[in-house]
Amino acid sequence: MKYNKIIIAVSLEEETQRPLIKLKDMDIDVHCEIHLVHIVPVILYARGMQLTVLSYPLDEDRPKIQEAILARLKTVKNDILPRHENVIYKCLFDSNGKAAFCDYVEKEKADFVVVATRGKHGLTNFFDSSFAQHQLKYSSTNVLVLR
Repeated sequence: MKYNKIIIAVSLEEETQRPLIKLKDMDIDVHCEIHLVHIVPVILYARGMQLTVLSYPLDEDRPKIQEAILARLKTVKNDILPRHENVIYKCLFDSNGKAAFCDYVEKEKADFVVVATRGKHGLTNFFDSSFAQHQLKYSSTNVLVLR
């Protein structure tokens, strides 16, 4: 099947990036639009009696963080899809990364989504479902999970 737009969720953890190397062996059209997306979790907290809502990372720090992440995504691209030139790099800041990624996929009208997982199992996953599980359940398109 030919895909026009593929969105790949990229973690900055090497352990989660390793499965993405498998994309080299897939027959992905070099003209296909590829989005490499990383989500930075935003932590919200309240301070003081007036309930001032603060977020971390701070707004003024985000451009530097984004610049570093986009540079890292370009390195990942060279490792997993060296022949592809039609690549868009995206860094999202959100307090609910799982939902933000689903929203991005829907907004971009992706044909296909790729996520990698460390393959954790057991009790910890029972209480905190994985990013991949969330995408499988809520994504508006087909999801390939690499392990």
